[in-house]
This record gives sequence, C-alpha cells and structure tokens, in this order.
Amino acid sequence: PRGAHMSLCSLLLAAHALASPLARTASRSALRPTNTLAMSSAGIATRANDELVAEALSCFLGEGAVGCAVTPTSGGVNNMVQYVDAPSGERTVLRIYNNGCNTRRVEFEHAVLAQLDTLGPFSFALPKYFPAKESSESFVLLKNGAGACLSQLIPGGLPKAADPEPIGRASGELLMALGQVDRAKVGESPTPPYFEVYAVHHGLKNNKATFYDYVSSPALDVCRPDMDRLVSEFKFLDEALEKLVTQKLPMQLIHGDLHYDNVLFDSESGAVSGLLDFEFAAVDWRAMELAVCLSKYVGEKDPFPLVRSFIAGFCQYGRLTRAECEGLPEMINLRVMSNCVYFVGRAIAGEDTIDSLTTRAGMYATRMEWVRANRQRIVDFLVELMKEKDSDFA
Repeated sequence: PRGAHMSLCSLLLAAHALASPLARTASRSALRPTNTLAMSSAGIATRANDELVAEALSCFLGEGAVGCAVTPTSGGVNNMVQYVDAPSGERTVLRIYNNGCNTRRVEFEHAVLAQLDTLGPFSFALPKYFPAKESSESFVLLKNGAGACLSQLIPGGLPKAADPEPIGRASGELLMALGQVDRAKVGESPTPPYFEVYAVHHGLKNNKATFYDYVSSPALDVCRPDMDRLVSEFKFLDEALEKLVTQKLPMQLIHGDLHYDNVLFDSESGAVSGLLDFEFAAVDWRAMELAVCLSKYVGEKDPFPLVRSFIAGFCQYGRLTRAECEGLPEMINLRVMSNCVYFVGRAIAGEDTIDSLTTRAGMYATRMEWVRANRQRIVDFLVELMKEKDSDFA
C-alpha cells in the first residue's frame, strides 16, 4: 500500500499544478480520505488511491472539494467506486474506471444513458452525471488514461433478499426502452455480444484455444475439481451456441449486466429505485437481458421460485419470441461462462489476479449444472406467461 506521508492537501495542490487542461481546476486544502491504495496480490489497485481521487475530484468539484470525505463503496469487481460526502451533507458517487483505459466503452455507456434520458420518465432512476468543470463532459480522462465520472446518489439498498418480481418488472421496462434507443446516436458498441464469448476480453484475443489452455494450466489447480465441472459445462455450451447462432434471434441494445447487484431497492415501498452500471451495454440477443438478470438467482439455495417470480415481473413489460424462450437456459449459462472467460482475460492481461475466478468456480459450476438440469421448467414457465401477455405469441 501507498505510504501516508504526503497529505491529501498536498496531493490536491499537486493535482492542480500538474493536471492537463482536461483535468486542471483550482487548488483546495481539506479533502479527507478514509481509504489508501489497496492492492491485490498482483499489485493491481482495487480501490482508488489518493492521487487519482484528488485529480478526479479536481475535475468535477473545483473548490467544492474542500472538506469532502471520501470512502470506498462495498462490492464491485471492475472499477474503483467511492462515496464523496460534502460538508453540506450531499453525497455523490465518484467512479474511476479500471477497464484497461477503454475510453470508447465509457463514451458508449454515457451516450446510452443520455439517450435513455430522452425516453423517460421511468419507474426507477438511472445514473445522472455531473459535468466536468472545464469540458462540461460527463466524464474525464485522468493522467493515467483512466476515465472518471461523478454521479448523483440514487437512494436505496441492494435487493438480494427482496422479492424478485419488482426487479423483473423494472428490467422488462428498461429492455423495452433500450429497444427504442436510436443506435445511430450512440455509435457502435465496443462490447461484443455474449455469443462471441471468447471476444469478451481483449486479453484472449478472441482465441478459444487460449482460454482452454489457461483453464487447464496450474494457475487453476487450486480449484481443479470445480474447474473440471465448469469445463464440462463450457464444452456443452459451445455446441449449443453453434445452433443458437443459426436461428437469427432478435437483437437490440441491452444493458448487459443487469443482475441484482446493479439494482437499488426501496425496502419500505418494495419498489426498484434505480438501475446502475451500464458499462457493458451492447447490441446483443434481446433475450440475453433476461438471462443475465436470472444468472445470480440460479445460484441461490432454492432457485426456481425466485426465477419464476422474476420472470412474472419481466413479462409485464418484456416480450420474447418462442425461439428466444427456448434458448433462455443456454443464455443464462452463457452469462456465467462469459464471466469466467472475462476473468481469465483480465488475468492474462495483468488487470487482475485469477483469484476472481478461483474463488467463484464452485459457485459457477453449481449454477450451470442447475440450469441445465432445470432447463425445461424454465422454458415452460416463460412460454406460459408469454402466451398470457402477448396475443401475437406463437
């Protein structure tokens, strides 16, 4: 970890003196961090360090950064997310991207949210970003090449233990809105569709053999029995995907990462208060949105009642064809496999350790096995509801 010899006051002054025109603002003297640089075993930052925080806040708050306290949020895998508490009592959220300096991905995320803002209002809130002091853009590039943004805080808590039905309803509502986004105004997505699974991270260079070589290597021996279970599921899914791709399923813009950890929930009203983290928005199979949403519920102790409740909510807005319904179980497992491929890619690229996969391998294997064993139950229930909600369903 970084030593604590330099005060954050000094860092803020340095950020002011050395920042590029994109990042430079007035100096300040009283930002109070409660975090220091945290490192993984590979020496990769997993929480924003003081210099990055100082530079980012100098872009958005100017003199408003004086007296702010900064604390890390809980959870999160890819990015560095901090709460920023102002002396006034206002709390905002600072996000510093840890995505290999993929500026286009940040641009696309912010463009999608800007377009969704023209299609609302929705029954839930979406992230709203503060403009940078100098550029008025919704994100800035820091001197190390990382993107950073500051957003309003959406009230609410994580809904893991909550009834999935309202979350399903909000997910269906969002999916239908995303289908109306003018894709010409957001440009081409930098994120490949899920069915191009070996392209999910640049570290693999879209090479299937590279992935299988890595998961067979000693790096994964710490969880070899679970990896063997996963590899068996991966190879089954490879064959299933070849068939699904030939069906020309409906495609549209989707959130792409809308599991329940990216949902905020009002425990008093039982309503979804916000949907977060559009970083992996992409043009993909429409039904992948529902698959991603279900991909964590299938890891719970008694999954099917949760799956059924979520689908019931989703079908209040969302519409799928019969072919999409038939392919949903494989898409759920495709999401799980994509996570594994992504973690391998990050490890190969030096962006993270392989611990992100080894600590989850058993859980992921159990999910994929459950989905395959229960695929027909999932399909039958979804088809039944679609018939009720959509008179054109055939």
